[in-house]
Amino acid sequence: MFEGGNWDAGSLVATCLAPFTSPLSRTSFIVLLTGWLVGALAYSFYEARGRRFSLAEYARFSLPASIYRSRSFAVDVQLLFFNQLLAPARWLVGALSVTVIAQLGATQLVTLFGERAGVEPGIFSTAALVVLMLLAYDFGTYLTHRLSHAVPFLWSFHRVHHSAETLNPLTLLRKHPVYDAFSVLIDCLAVAPLQALILYFWGGETSTSVLAYTNFAFGIFAYAASSLRHSHIWLSFGPLLNRIFVSPALHQIHHSKAERHWDRNFGEVFAIWDWALGTLYLPKAQERLTFGLAGEDRQPHDNLAQALLEPFAFAWRTFRRDRPPVSGKVAQ
Repeated sequence: MFEGGNWDAGSLVATCLAPFTSPLSRTSFIVLLTGWLVGALAYSFYEARGRRFSLAEYARFSLPASIYRSRSFAVDVQLLFFNQLLAPARWLVGALSVTVIAQLGATQLVTLFGERAGVEPGIFSTAALVVLMLLAYDFGTYLTHRLSHAVPFLWSFHRVHHSAETLNPLTLLRKHPVYDAFSVLIDCLAVAPLQALILYFWGGETSTSVLAYTNFAFGIFAYAASSLRHSHIWLSFGPLLNRIFVSPALHQIHHSKAERHWDRNFGEVFAIWDWALGTLYLPKAQERLTFGLAGEDRQPHDNLAQALLEPFAFAWRTFRRDRPPVSGKVAQ
């Protein structure tokens, strides 16, 4: 990207557009289009019930100017591109950290228990390993998310995501770099030990295939209307499936300013963590939601500079106890 003291414009553009062009991205054009089409079904069921479906009406409902001309959306876009320029280094460090710790763990297991011959996995054992890995990654995400609400210092940075006053699919990437770094740390604690066991018992080649299948499973989740999670388009999976999978409606509730929704629905893919640990909020019917931070008189992140720098000042004030701790006592 950087050659002879000059930016390679083509590589820079490709890097910035990767969130929209990569088939593995949850904000790729095809994922967004799939979500928009699924949203049309949700619109027909919840909003246009009893009326003939109108594509023009749905387009106005799903893509309102009030959202895409807002300051909140502008900050989403600014943070997306800022973080994308940092992404190659961040993901490289994250991948190396988890991989290195897993390798060290596998080596330590060899030291303690001796070398094991690689096991040829069958279909069922591979599937079981993929499920375990998927659960480990997802629980790591749940843990990161819940701690980021419960610990005032961490909330200072995760708060950037929740200061969005309108939701759109790009709000997914409205994250402070400190929050992303913390996510990597949790992955090292939750995912690397499991990967070490896979390396030890089944061998490196099996570990590679398991990781590939796990990524594929996450890809299915991305195409299953995950882009609606950060939107105003209501889609609930019903009382049974909402206890297993996080529907768009459950995550929209997580962003709500209403007090009954605070500290609820932390899950990413599976709602089982919320269900088991007492943080699940199940809506009985469609709810009208207002998004953003409760208990604050002004929007603290009106531009990129504020979104990047204000959290450090907020964290310092929290550390100095100039203001009360903020976890579930504000809209999450």
